[in-house]
Parts: sequence; C-alpha cells; structure tokens
Amino acid sequence: MIIAIFRRRLRDGATFDDFISAWEADKGFGVPARVFNAVSVDDSREILSVGFVDIAANDLEADVAQVSLQEAVRHSRIDEVIESTLMHAYYDLYTEHDFTADPRTVEIGSLTSMLSALAPKSSASD
Repeated sequence: MIIAIFRRRLRDGATFDDFISAWEADKGFGVPARVFNAVSVDDSREILSVGFVDIAANDLEADVAQVSLQEAVRHSRIDEVIESTLMHAYYDLYTEHDFTADPRTVEIGSLTSMLSALAPKSSASD
C-alpha cells in the first residue's frame, strides 16, 4: 500500500471548492485508491491531500507512468488554483494502529482496518 502526500498552498482568492473542481480526476487510476483532502485549521489556504493506493512499492514507478498523461492534464488544472506545492512524497505503508481505547495493532486491509475498502475481499481477515 502506497501513501501519497501533497501539501499545497492555494493562490490568493482561490477557495477549497475551486481546488476540488480543478483537482477531481477525469478517470480512475485502474487500481484501488482513496484520497482525503483537508484544510489546515491554522491557514485556510493550505490543503493537504493524502492518498492510499493499493499497489506494491516496487510497482509505483510503472503505475505512475501508466497514468502520467491523464495526470499531467489534471495537474495543469490544479496549477491554476495553487500557488505552490510544499510537499509531494510517496511512502510505503508498514503499520496501522488503533488508539481509540486500548492501543492495538491492526492488520492493514483487514476488516477492522480503516483501509479495508481498498483490500481485495478474498484477502480481508481479522
């Protein structure tokens, strides 16, 4: 599972809704993927996008290449509403923990995982 993180700053006068309109994908990535967008509680012009993509780390380069043309179009729209990208990084997800009550480790993609919707149904357990 790959986590993609983008921290962006909106142009002066641009709104979160403007960002979402420019940011929304025209078509899917062809692999299970979910993205969360958040606005900083300290600065309404700062947007954090965190994506979870169900691919192996060693497949990242090839999978990014497969969607590069459609992503170039989308990112040109995004550039119209953002001033800068402060962070753009990919991470290989290793663990998930639940601190709701008694802290415990959660198997990534299991039925109790926050990411269970991305896991193939046949591999989900727990």
